[in-house]
Amino acid sequence: EPLCVEKFANNGVLDCIFRLDWPIFSSFSQLLRIEQRSLILFITLTLLTACGEQQNTTTEQAPGNSQTVAAESNESSKQPASNEQANKAANETANGIDAPLEFSLTNLDGELVNAADYRGKWLVLNYWATWCAPCRDEMPELVKFQNTHDNVQILGIAYEDAEIHKLKSFAADFNVNYPLLTIDVYNPPKFAEEGGLGLPTTIVYNPEGLRHKKHMGPIDAEGLAELLE
Repeated sequence: EPLCVEKFANNGVLDCIFRLDWPIFSSFSQLLRIEQRSLILFITLTLLTACGEQQNTTTEQAPGNSQTVAAESNESSKQPASNEQANKAANETANGIDAPLEFSLTNLDGELVNAADYRGKWLVLNYWATWCAPCRDEMPELVKFQNTHDNVQILGIAYEDAEIHKLKSFAADFNVNYPLLTIDVYNPPKFAEEGGLGLPTTIVYNPEGLRHKKHMGPIDAEGLAELLE
């Protein structure tokens, strides 16, 4: 049959068979039609079942995700509060700008030294380190100045992570005649942060504890006298 041959040439094998009138092919074609319908029905049911399971899985996971998002949201809302508390605590430290300077630091003998102990005197905070060459150059000048000014108290703040015996040896080599204090350079007090921006740094506070002047770089006795003016 020309139609059958044409369909076969176009890969329409089933369609070709369905059009034959031969009894054997007629029965076979009916069987194929039944099997084809069953296969389509089976595939449809399978797809519907898979879609239903996927939807249930998504629905079951949604509450967990919501809880996670809610938890993350709660943590985020808590974080600013913690930062605000930290900032508030830092601002409460009197830095000598908005209020008289206040601190309690440890000297090389383990004794506490308070800024308030020197009220009524000019207070000079000199930030230095043993590895800092300009710091070593200016230290004899600071010693000389301290010897001749009773109304001034110099405090050297070691801005380095060094063992106490090393600092003591350094102080002895330079005949330091004023207290040397230590701080945690990895978490310095608020008032001392700017002292570590460049060594050496010298900051002068007036007798009331308020910041007067600041000098970055090495300084001599003359220069320090000018800072007090």
